[in-house]
Amino acid sequence: MGAVRAVVWLGVAAAFMARWAVPIAPQLDHLVVAIRSLDEGVAQFQALTGVTAGIGGKHPGRGTENALVSLGGGSYLEIIAPQKDAKLSAEDAVMRGLARLTIIDWAVRVIDVDEARASLQRAGFTTSPPQPGARLTPSGERLDWMTFGLAGAQIDSAPFFIRWSPNTRHPATTAPSGCTLERLTVADPRADRLTGMLRALDVRSVVVANGPATIEAALTCASKRAILTSASVK
Repeated sequence: MGAVRAVVWLGVAAAFMARWAVPIAPQLDHLVVAIRSLDEGVAQFQALTGVTAGIGGKHPGRGTENALVSLGGGSYLEIIAPQKDAKLSAEDAVMRGLARLTIIDWAVRVIDVDEARASLQRAGFTTSPPQPGARLTPSGERLDWMTFGLAGAQIDSAPFFIRWSPNTRHPATTAPSGCTLERLTVADPRADRLTGMLRALDVRSVVVANGPATIEAALTCASKRAILTSASVK
């Protein structure tokens, strides 16, 4: 009986850890895909992939809301859109003109903010000050994170960087599944600088190309394949 209890408890513990666990090395955290309306975005994604994104929540003070899809391997896709009648920053107001799902950004997850910033600075990059962020899920669960980026226009297609609070369940573990990211290609006129930045953090899951600043993600969702792209310039 003791052995049976041990097996049961090990199974429960494994399930608990699987629910919370994400890879511990720096890697792609998520893609940010924008559109003028969240309902339209969820419907378009469902038509493209057969997968229905789960509502993530609203961003306090920003005027946006999102829906999420897990991409496996600790990464996810965020569909972001303006809340109806919300006041937006000039940068976010661009979303109101997007009639199709359009990649507008991407995030690399780091484990330690200070260490990651130091690694980037040693590689010749200047970083912005870290900024805290948070939102509530529809169920009332709080998600907390810290973000920073490269200061100025050092690389047009550069990602931003995110560290999730240890007390936060990573969205890749809670969002609806059904899709995998087969390839992420990021093009930039300074492809060598982008490659150097990713190498500084040992991020290996991104294909870097030389050319105008664009981002392309190839997804496989059961029997369907979908390509999502940015506008010609990020």
